[in-house]
Amino acid sequence: MADPGLPDAVAHKLVLRLQDALSGTGGSDVGWQVSVIRGTLPINAAGDIQLLKYAAGLKREHGWDLLVYLTDLPRFTGDQPLISDVDVGEGAALVSLPALGSLRVTARTLQAVLRAVRQMADGYSPDGPRQPGKVVRHSYSAGVRAKIRLMLGMVRSNRPGRLLPSLSSATAAAIGTGAFGIFYTSIWNMAAASIPLRLAGISLLSICAMTIWLIGHNGLWDRSERLGLSGRSGLDNAATVITVLLSVAAMYALLFVVLFLGSLAIISGQYLESQLRHPVGPADYARLAWLASSLGTFAGALGSSFDSNESIREATYSRRQHERRKLADDASDE
Repeated sequence: MADPGLPDAVAHKLVLRLQDALSGTGGSDVGWQVSVIRGTLPINAAGDIQLLKYAAGLKREHGWDLLVYLTDLPRFTGDQPLISDVDVGEGAALVSLPALGSLRVTARTLQAVLRAVRQMADGYSPDGPRQPGKVVRHSYSAGVRAKIRLMLGMVRSNRPGRLLPSLSSATAAAIGTGAFGIFYTSIWNMAAASIPLRLAGISLLSICAMTIWLIGHNGLWDRSERLGLSGRSGLDNAATVITVLLSVAAMYALLFVVLFLGSLAIISGQYLESQLRHPVGPADYARLAWLASSLGTFAGALGSSFDSNESIREATYSRRQHERRKLADDASDE
């Protein structure tokens, strides 16, 4: 069973590979059949999924002997990222994909699921649990690497590209201001006189400014230790910053392409050459679009004020992380 989104996509990729890999597990007389359904279990007041509360009913409903639930909700043991909980007696396991990082997610998930299923199979009995109450937890070695891996996994689950459609007002303001800039000869001369390093610095400044504005204006920064999750808001904030930064950078790249093509179509080479007083080529148009894109991005930060705060929050986080953040916000309001 998998949460919608990345967990569901990964689960469907695993079906045949998992069934082949399990061949022989549990003895030569045991046959394996793997099925996948998409579904969502609610989270409790502590922001976690209570799989064991629903495991028996789910297995009975679907005729399963064992259950593995894939989620994109970050989970922890203490303050360290948790990959999985395996209840051997209940025959149910919960696997958190963000803890597996951002690379080779399918392969790493396969290994995590195989380990969980083999442990459950060793304790399985058709007449009832053989090892009641035995819970096995898996996590990477404690330390900075495990937390960086989790943070990158959270960014992947957030899928930064999803934020762009929610920034329609920001994008419109950026394109409008950037297009306005390519009509001004003063912008042409400024672009021509600016070295690439200066243009790159202006680009970075505009992207960072819009990122900071989006996070601050839409309340994306976690200012407190929520739900008693000590030390975890830092990871949440780091993933948020990277997600928004990548989204703004993607918008900037799109803006550059639009303005570059627009400047080619609108400004004739002969006229641009007469204004700059030197032969021009594609590089001159690129410099103009580069500077105009930066100016447009500054305007886009203000334009984002007209976009829906709620839609931006939903697009910034994975579905389950947004659910957890909303639960924490409600708890803070109370």
